[in-house]
Amino acid sequence: MQQTHASQAYRLDVNPIVLKELLIDCGIGQGTIAELTGLARTTINLVVNRGYIPLEHPEFKSVVEDYLSKTPDVTQWLIQKGIKLQHIWDPLGKLLKKQNPAGRGARIWATRKKMAFKTGNPDEIIISWEVEMINQEAMKHFKIFRTPFIDDIQKDGDIFMSDEHRYIEAAMCDAARHGGFLAVIGEVGSGKSVMRRKVIEQLKKDGDVLVIFPQIIDKTRLNAASICDAIIMDISDQKPRIKLEQKTRQVQQLLMERSKQGYRSCLMIEEAHDLNTNTLKYLKRFYELEDGYKKLLGIILIGQTELKHFFNEAQHVDMREVIRRIQVAEIRGLNGNIKDYLTLKFRRIGSDIEKIFDDQAFAALSRRLTTEDRHNKKISHAYPLLVNNYAAKAMNLAYEMGFDKVTEEVVMAI
Repeated sequence: MQQTHASQAYRLDVNPIVLKELLIDCGIGQGTIAELTGLARTTINLVVNRGYIPLEHPEFKSVVEDYLSKTPDVTQWLIQKGIKLQHIWDPLGKLLKKQNPAGRGARIWATRKKMAFKTGNPDEIIISWEVEMINQEAMKHFKIFRTPFIDDIQKDGDIFMSDEHRYIEAAMCDAARHGGFLAVIGEVGSGKSVMRRKVIEQLKKDGDVLVIFPQIIDKTRLNAASICDAIIMDISDQKPRIKLEQKTRQVQQLLMERSKQGYRSCLMIEEAHDLNTNTLKYLKRFYELEDGYKKLLGIILIGQTELKHFFNEAQHVDMREVIRRIQVAEIRGLNGNIKDYLTLKFRRIGSDIEKIFDDQAFAALSRRLTTEDRHNKKISHAYPLLVNNYAAKAMNLAYEMGFDKVTEEVVMAI
């Protein structure tokens, strides 16, 4: 199928159909229709919100109508609205005008149209932290043999590094080597764990930094005693003492010994947003451990954006001693780097990104993953996991629409 043919069947303007109102009022999810017809949820979203009918599935309408005709709530809804089943494919605006006084339906329709797909509306972004899969048909269509987003990091060269990522990597290495106190903050899927692994591997290669990594999974239970235990067990063969005061003296003695042997020590805590304020304040005591002018322990906290709230002095006056000493580095979205990022992902599976995405699609991905806060400040949500998910959704939808490539139209229709 030629791309121009598919484009003729696809309307980019927002034009919800009556089916959308029916599904909402009768409590039928778009996922039900997707499962019924064997199409992706993104395609059903395109149907109800923009009037797109997939030409590759001529039986689509009849399958949906047959299902709805056997649903009592739908029958009652049609009677109440005074319309026939075949009218569910009509524009919703017609139904609203019919049901409301002259002029009012048009005003309601205009309001709904404006709210449904306002660029930058957070509701427009599909926030899902589950991995979106490229279906088998789409993989055949684009001639790829494995997904570029699963087990995608096997070596350093597989990690995409923007200038900002390189800065954060350097900041982490500096904190580890020179006794810094650093918080690395990022959303779910922003690449925090990847950065941690990369930095740890680099420090291992250099061989001059001992990395301490507390193994407690539930970080809400991490306290001063368990941090002492982690330090003692990771940099020595000694058994931790029982009382906290003894543990603390043991930690300081061991850190001084390792320092004299030419090693630096660094405590890394992942999921640090789950730490309580008492633990954060105690970390400052560890940070202050010195041998003369030399810091004995670098501390790197890695956590989600909730961690940043701890460092608001106006809200946490009792944390000011920590806040005034800690450096914060925030991992932001990939806007401006989406094409380079996806190029790397597809190159490592032997595929040419330009045969799958056209140039306008990358800018569209950036727009779709950008919102505005209440002060109209633009916020990028183009984190690796969300970019991966949107790219996969776009490829699935492009196949179903019969497009040779993922285009701007496809991306904006997700």
